[in-house]
Amino acid sequence: MSISVGQNSSPAAQETSGAELLTAALSKRQQEVEGKMALQLIQSASVANLPAPSGNSGFNVNIKV
Repeated sequence: MSISVGQNSSPAAQETSGAELLTAALSKRQQEVEGKMALQLIQSASVANLPAPSGNSGFNVNIKV
């Protein structure tokens, strides 16, 4: 067995990189879910879903300067 400087092959280092990969995967999945939720919110707030205005009050505002 040879030992060289700068080589990190300890089991603790391998566990750390595995935990980092798991954290990155979970973070990516959470971001995808939040993105889908944001798109659904934007689509549900569409102006096309609003009913047509009825009546005349409140649509004309007279402003004197």
